[in-house]
Amino acid sequence: MAQRWVQRCSDAKGVPTPPDRALVSTSRAAAVGVRPAPSERPGRRLLVASHPAVISVNQEVYRELARRGWAVEIVVPRRWSHSYSDAPVVPRALPGLEDSLRPTPVVFAGRPQRHFYLARCGAICRRFAPDVGFVEAEPFSFAALQWRGAFARRGVPFGVQCYENIDRALPAPVRRMRSRVLADAAFVAARSDTAARLARDWGARGEVGLAPPAVPPWSQVEAPASTRPFTVGYAGRLVPSKGLSDLLDAVRSLQAPVEMLLIGQGEMRAELEGQPIPGSNVVVLDDLAHDEMAGGYARLDVLVLPSHTTATWKEQFGRVIVEALWCGVPVVGSDSGEIPWLIELTGGGLTFREGDVAELAERLSRLRGDPQLRRQLAASGHAAVERLFSVPAATDALERLLLGAIERGGAQRPARPSAASEA
Repeated sequence: MAQRWVQRCSDAKGVPTPPDRALVSTSRAAAVGVRPAPSERPGRRLLVASHPAVISVNQEVYRELARRGWAVEIVVPRRWSHSYSDAPVVPRALPGLEDSLRPTPVVFAGRPQRHFYLARCGAICRRFAPDVGFVEAEPFSFAALQWRGAFARRGVPFGVQCYENIDRALPAPVRRMRSRVLADAAFVAARSDTAARLARDWGARGEVGLAPPAVPPWSQVEAPASTRPFTVGYAGRLVPSKGLSDLLDAVRSLQAPVEMLLIGQGEMRAELEGQPIPGSNVVVLDDLAHDEMAGGYARLDVLVLPSHTTATWKEQFGRVIVEALWCGVPVVGSDSGEIPWLIELTGGGLTFREGDVAELAERLSRLRGDPQLRRQLAASGHAAVERLFSVPAATDALERLLLGAIERGGAQRPARPSAASEA
């Protein structure tokens, strides 16, 4: 399955990605400090509605599209809340996107599937006159239904994202909402093979393509001195479904000295912080901004994602896996959800049966005793992440879907209003 996905990513390089690949090369140059002056290319106006883009790092793909000549407008919630911050999150544009971000009030801020925008979405669509739209939300979300109406009334082809990897028994009104959105969507940006299959099963009529999230383009951070104890780490929400009790039990079975570093916040913090492990105590680090995470990963010898599957959730992607591999840290993951797929795809780590503490401890012991294996997994994983999940690679995948939607839907779009008619 993972190899088929790699082949699709390779095939996507030719259909119908940007005709002048010099733009992609230019964007890579921009990533290291050479910033070209972008100029809008005809027929490439993208209107995005995205709650993830409240966080600046999640705007990277849109900045890359702008560098390639797209005119981009990103409608984001004016305020958002999530489990990683006690204070509301206020959107901040990446350099180069200052004129593209449109903060907008929402109801139910912090609820990915239930929030909706307190705005005349049709008026926003009419003013910007996009060639294509993208709702970075699940097809059963209120935001997707809201923007579907705005795009449909203007004859603008649009797409949605799909992370969902469980065919849950949703209420009948929500299933109807999902079916309506997927029936009208020109494309679905699926974040995994499982999500792609489910989108088709749920009635997607447009193109369903694999379009992964991008790993942040962090610079490499020098790891601390090799004399430190073997350090096992985790990054994410400190909640029971992440299997952190299993991780603690596995680390306790290792020989001293060993360190355990948890990066994140959540309800299990008080239960985990300071717990004794061989030779030290569990440390929780909660003050790293996302653009500082490379420094956190540099403190680890291995990152573990020991997630547990529940009735309504299993690991939908495992973003911390690709982040750790980008930073040169090998990974160990349970077989929940998309974790095994992602580790197989990257070749950057080992897996274990979820809930099997003894097997997890064995994986950690093996990596601890074999620095060469750790280096090999880290190198393989980093190369795969750069090839498949870097900002240029992730942009290629989304851009292919956008251009395909424009190509198929162009005949149905109404003429773009003139400045005079908008006045």
